[in-house]
Amino acid sequence: MRPNPYIVQTLKYATLTLLGCAVIVGGAALVRNLGVGPLQGRLTTPQQQGVVPTQRYEEQRAIDGFSAPSDTHVIFTVPQGTRIPRITFFGGPDFDEKRYWGYCFSGNEPDNKAKGYLGKKMYDGQFFYSIGERKTQLARPVPADNSLTDILAATTAKDPKASASIAEILYGGQTCYVMSAVILPVGVDTDGDDLNNEREREVGTNPNDPDTDRDGIADGSEVFRTKTNPHEADTDRDGLGDRCEDKNMNGAIETNETSALVSDTDRDGLCDGNGSGNGCPEPRQVVCFNDAQGERACMERPSSPVFGEDMNQNCTVDQGETNPRNPETFGRPDWDYKWSLLQSQDGNRLTDSARGVDAPEFPIPNLPMDTDE
Repeated sequence: MRPNPYIVQTLKYATLTLLGCAVIVGGAALVRNLGVGPLQGRLTTPQQQGVVPTQRYEEQRAIDGFSAPSDTHVIFTVPQGTRIPRITFFGGPDFDEKRYWGYCFSGNEPDNKAKGYLGKKMYDGQFFYSIGERKTQLARPVPADNSLTDILAATTAKDPKASASIAEILYGGQTCYVMSAVILPVGVDTDGDDLNNEREREVGTNPNDPDTDRDGIADGSEVFRTKTNPHEADTDRDGLGDRCEDKNMNGAIETNETSALVSDTDRDGLCDGNGSGNGCPEPRQVVCFNDAQGERACMERPSSPVFGEDMNQNCTVDQGETNPRNPETFGRPDWDYKWSLLQSQDGNRLTDSARGVDAPEFPIPNLPMDTDE
């Protein structure tokens, strides 16, 4: 398929404008300001620009998702009926920190020519820039004669909020192109979890289910915010679900929350849950028994009589439980306090004085206390 001539004109216009910027700012200085990176190739000589490859992706590819190659003019069509944030379409917030830029074209060049429009107005579209590209451009000096063209004026004018041609939403039916310094995972977000279909394929989540592991946290939020495993409802395997531990799903440990990434939040050797999770730090042993049917069964259990903190695993500190966010209870280490609450067979609580001996040395946990934190 031959490229739309309007797209070719747009690419030619954008490339020549950027070449003009290189001449204005000065070749050597511009290279230094841009830093070492593959995008320098698009601001070099016309001969080098002439060999930059062009890749076209049809609408269905944007639905399925595709990896846009780096250092390539990538032309694509936004699927009909789509309204998607630029950041999501191009991989997510982490890829927004990379360098890429592009243009979405609506195709009214003849009408605009008849109206006498020039430059960007003639092509009736919008440019877009990643945060990484804007930061690079904002770091470049503005020429004393302020002679930069309108393509880069918004970002080089040191004003990110300028009324620049910045497209933050992509709409169905638009034909666009993007030039990137890295391989970009491009595509629509079918299930609305802020993870586009190509990124879901890379991560291994279900593009038709916004919460693959059914833990109450959307796949995109797990990848970009909480950093939990979108395949595991209990990332740290302490018996407490990710959403139970990170109630507001912001990735921070706040009041009445425990870490969804570490099974022993306060590093006291006792698991945040009840100690039965296979990610808990308590030493474990294999216990075998005959089940109700008389069959021999074995399972792992904590080898110490003291284990766990949230014994009913409801992510609340209830009566009789120690706080998984504090290694001490009433000024005593949690394990020592819990030992003092152990009951004898007749139901009487054993205190240290009644026991006549001190609490035993607690087994060295897998996650030792870090006194520097």
